[in-house]
Amino acid sequence: MSEQIEMCKAVAKALEEAFNSLPEGPVAVLVEDDVDPAAEVARALAKTGVTVLVAATGHVRQPGSGASTAGDLALELTCFENPKLNRRPRSACMTVTKAAETCKDALHGLTVLNHRVLYVDMERTDADNTDFRMAVRFVVPLALDSSVAVTWTDGEGHQVAGIVTRKTPARGGVVVMEPNSRGDVGFHGVRDEHWIIDLECTVDSSDESILPPLGSFFSYGGRNYLTQTASMTVADSSSVHLSGRTVS
Repeated sequence: MSEQIEMCKAVAKALEEAFNSLPEGPVAVLVEDDVDPAAEVARALAKTGVTVLVAATGHVRQPGSGASTAGDLALELTCFENPKLNRRPRSACMTVTKAAETCKDALHGLTVLNHRVLYVDMERTDADNTDFRMAVRFVVPLALDSSVAVTWTDGEGHQVAGIVTRKTPARGGVVVMEPNSRGDVGFHGVRDEHWIIDLECTVDSSDESILPPLGSFFSYGGRNYLTQTASMTVADSSSVHLSGRTVS
């Protein structure tokens, strides 16, 4: 499945949970790739009064990331309302503005599929007096190429993911040299053969508690590495430095 579509589905699920906890009434949440948007939005509005459509609208590669496709995924949530159908006199009424603010409050800073969702802005885009709309935009730092992702579990049991920006792999082990019958030293073999890696990755948090505990494992490139060092540098963005080795 496309990582963009998977992200949209996970965001839609989080929104459904947020709207279900409100007293203003039901709100339909749709994923653009799952439906005929125009037909399904019209059908949903007739039932719920307000509908939210979740769509991925682009991905911008981060400059200076080399062969990596790491960058920002753009999400746009469009909140729809037909006020002639929806705004009947009642004590609580969900409107297009309330729906947009609920989306912002529910998603900003939320970690979805190991990626942090960040609110950008919202804008009215009404079509006419029976079709009120508010576009709510978010970005999600995301690598569409999963081969550049490193993952681990922090000390609290939470999954963390980073986008690798530098790596130094190496072979490790102890070369065994032994004398032969004539007393000449020659190669005998390698003991404790393993892989070593030293890497840096960008993460979506400046909280040092996300660092993996020493002795735990992080995963990268299909291998699991025992963590030997873990540190963080915080500037405009956060960078984590990890080193580790494979264990037989």
